[in-house]
Formats: sequence, structure tokens, C-alpha cells
Amino acid sequence: MRFAFDILTQVKFSHSYFSDGVFAGLDVNMDIATKKMMDNLGLMYKPFKGGFYILFDRHIVSTERKREDVLTEKVIFNFTLELKDPLFYNYTANLPQQIDKSIYYFRNSLKTTPGVANPLHNDEFVNEKDVVNLSDKRHHFFKKPFAKLSILVHPELETHYAINFDVRQTYWRYILVSDYLHKLSNPAIIDDKDGNIFGEQFDLELPDTKRVRGFVSANKMALSQRQAKMFRLVENYETGAAKHKDVIGALPYPDVRSISRLSVNNTNPANYSDIFIH
Repeated sequence: MRFAFDILTQVKFSHSYFSDGVFAGLDVNMDIATKKMMDNLGLMYKPFKGGFYILFDRHIVSTERKREDVLTEKVIFNFTLELKDPLFYNYTANLPQQIDKSIYYFRNSLKTTPGVANPLHNDEFVNEKDVVNLSDKRHHFFKKPFAKLSILVHPELETHYAINFDVRQTYWRYILVSDYLHKLSNPAIIDDKDGNIFGEQFDLELPDTKRVRGFVSANKMALSQRQAKMFRLVENYETGAAKHKDVIGALPYPDVRSISRLSVNNTNPANYSDIFIH
């Protein structure tokens, strides 16, 4: 018996938080009906890092067939996606308001662009438009999945699809905790490349009632697995002056394992990433 498989379609998972753009934090499971249909049609599910292929056997019942022949079947393949990365919600933007009461629902449509990885969601990145409530009677689950994915096989089925998640952006706050850092003369945080100031200085009272000094970024900044910018803590800083003293040459980046719970001037802590400098 000969087997010769070609690509019917493929789905890639991407996330702009990761340096290579590949999101490998999902497990894909097909339901029993989908597996049976794929077996009957001579199709194969083949996973790869950050996605999967649906392949078709070009030789079935001793007959040669083309991709176009399979596309006349007009069947729907249903999959559930399970989230493996518990930190996903810390570094991802456009999250649903009620995560525990909803799931993502991804599906293909006829609005596609040939030759590119067409999104299985409404906009460029996944957002709340791609969420369904668990109370929706059209979706039944014994256990709440992260997402449901439906692939409709039809003559216009594309060879490439994608599910694209966007990275969360926050204001970064460098908080100087140690006593010796409070004795610095005219401290500042600057960009290592161009020397531009990182942001404004502020005072903060920690939960133990200790008052500390900090610096908050002027704008929201994207979280990233590998940051492109580097910042330095200096003292004796004067605007426009080239001379200052380095205190810490390379400051750490936000840790996505931590979520800020410190409110300054009634700000929403969820909008901030805190980096404590000891």
C-alpha cells in the first residue's frame, strides 16, 4: 500500500511576545467525529511546533487524487485547544473580561487572501470579538477548554491559516528599594543607546509603609521574551549634560511571572509592570 501525503491546509499559532513569533503553548485535540471523518477521507493530522497540518493521501482506493478533489467534501473538523502556559494571561493583550466564563472560538471564513496565513479570527490579532460565552447552547463541553477551532472544508479552503496573539503593553516602573539607592544624588534612568530619559520620578509607599523612590516610563512598552532596549541607572544626571555616573549598567526587565498590585495616585495596577531594584 502506497502513501503519499500533501498539505490540505495548515494552522500556525503566533504570539508577538516571543522573539521568533512562534507560540508553542497550546495542545490541540480533535473530537471523535472529526477523527473518524479524517480517517474515512484519507486525511492525517500532523502537529509541529506552534501549529499543525492536515494532510491528504494522494493515493486512496488505488486512485490518484488532487487537493481540489478533497475540497469538494464540505465537512467541518472540530478541535479544542488547551493552554499549557500558565503565564499566557500575564503577557497577552486584548483578553476577555470574564476569562472563567468564556472561551475563544476560531473558525475559517471565505474572506481570505491567497498566499498568506489568513487569520482564523476577526481582526489582525485575537481579541474579545473572538470570544463566546460558555452559556451559549451551540457549544457543549464536559471540561472548559481554552478555545474551540472549526475548519470548514470547502473549495476556497486556503493552504495557510493563523491564530495571532498580541503582546501586552504596560507602563514600566523601576522601584528603588535599598537604602543606598535613596542616597544617590540626582538619579535618573536613561536609555543605554541614545541617553534619553526613561521617565518621570515618583514616590511610593510600599505595603510595609516604607516610602521609596521610583521611575515610571513615559509611554506603555511592550513586554517581550527578549527585550530590544537596555536601560541604566545613573546619578548626578543633568538634562543635556554628557557626564553622569553609572550606578547599575544594565537594569533588569519586567518579570511576566509577577503582576503589579501597587496603586500610585489611584492608577490601575494592571497597567503597570514593576521592577524592584535592591
